[in-house]
Amino acid sequence: MRSLVPILLLTAAGLMQARAETFNAPAILFRDPQFKKDLVGSYGILSDIEPKVSAEEQALLGKVGELFEKSQFIAAEQEVVRFIKEVEAPTDPEKKPGDISAAMVFVLGNLYFSSDRTEEARRAFLEAIRRFPRFRRAHTNLGYLYISKNQIEEAVPIFQRTIELGETNPRVYGLLGYCYLQQKNALASENAYRQAYLLDPKNRDWKVGLTQALMQQEKLAEACSMLDTLIVENPDDRQLWLQQANALIGQGKKMDAAVNLEVLRLKGQASETELNLLGNLYMEQGEAQLALFAYLDAIEKAPKLDVPRALKSARILNDYGYPEKAEAFVEKVAKIGNLSSKDLMDMDLVRVKIHQASGDTAKTGALLRDLFTRDPGNAEVLLELARHYDTVAKNETDEAKRSEALGEAKVHFKLALEKEAVAYAANLGMGQLLVREKQYQESLPFIEKAVALKTGDKASLEQYLSRVRRASDRETQRKEREAADRAEAEASGKKAPAAK
Repeated sequence: MRSLVPILLLTAAGLMQARAETFNAPAILFRDPQFKKDLVGSYGILSDIEPKVSAEEQALLGKVGELFEKSQFIAAEQEVVRFIKEVEAPTDPEKKPGDISAAMVFVLGNLYFSSDRTEEARRAFLEAIRRFPRFRRAHTNLGYLYISKNQIEEAVPIFQRTIELGETNPRVYGLLGYCYLQQKNALASENAYRQAYLLDPKNRDWKVGLTQALMQQEKLAEACSMLDTLIVENPDDRQLWLQQANALIGQGKKMDAAVNLEVLRLKGQASETELNLLGNLYMEQGEAQLALFAYLDAIEKAPKLDVPRALKSARILNDYGYPEKAEAFVEKVAKIGNLSSKDLMDMDLVRVKIHQASGDTAKTGALLRDLFTRDPGNAEVLLELARHYDTVAKNETDEAKRSEALGEAKVHFKLALEKEAVAYAANLGMGQLLVREKQYQESLPFIEKAVALKTGDKASLEQYLSRVRRASDRETQRKEREAADRAEAEASGKKAPAAK
């Protein structure tokens, strides 16, 4: 027969260079001390279900096992190499060449695998399976090899076949669950992990994998229950606290999620992102002071201030009705310094919102005029100036001042119309101003444009447009009647009625 040596064995020089003293496969396999023990144990042969070995092979297996237990991997490999060569090409001319068993090929594959020579190990395992198709442990170790190379698609059918052949090792079920999880087959993953967990309930990997499979299926209550167990066992694992917080948020239990984030905060393990999330959760519950503390901690935690995120937090405080806390937060951000001109511009625009919420029209106007001087083409500044003058006009009792404010509002709305970023808001604002002034016909083009630009649900805006159209039609009919009355009066020589 064709010798196996060129296929399965290294040269003597290669043997001397083999990195057999350390395990280099992924932690999912070798972090478990039991795996090494099982791999050593697999040098024995299960005679009732696996290939038979000769007396000489059995003796060699005993010796190899002893060497392996002493971590003398190179010596073990050399023993197997010498044995195979002697069987296939005897030095004794009286002996006939023989065949080695599938079991010996399997042992050689284990040695290759343990020294991280995975391609040679793969060929050896496949050869062992070819010689003895029901060789369960050859299938099992081949599956482990594929996992070590992250070859998920190749590992799945091998593990399935291993289980068909009667394998009950929880590691096989757990790794099959891992493969299914990577393939987004969450239900199959859950079932595999449950079997692994049933057989080995103390293994953290199987509990974590089962939790992830449950999360993928949005079985959030079950996932939270499993995370409770994991957190009790691993209280310093921040990822577990975060995963449970996400599951709680998914169930609408936001204050319970906030408790998890507070635990991480008190442990000093909460990141800037998580502290901002904590602040947002507090704001949704109306706990502005707690939110402010979380936001302040977030900017302290950040290695570099994330200005857009910080200003977003200030806007949240302001939008929820806490302008004084928003102002305190903005001042804290400002004191950090090293802000770009754009950062300063964005910060002052947040201050504009805060002044508006506080009802301080004078400060709002002064700040907006300063911003306009600094950047006259800024779309948001133009829009806010238009809104500011519109508000001034609404509240002004002096007709001359009211008219002046209206003129300023219209000018800035028209400038803002040209800016794509605020075109929708500018058209709607201009249209509403004209409606308030009862200039319905003039308002229609702006409101129609706003409807065209609006994204999402347009129902309420379209209803508003319909009401304005009806008002415009009534205004047109009234003007037509007045014109007709004047024409009739002029024709009869009577005085025309005064326009209403």
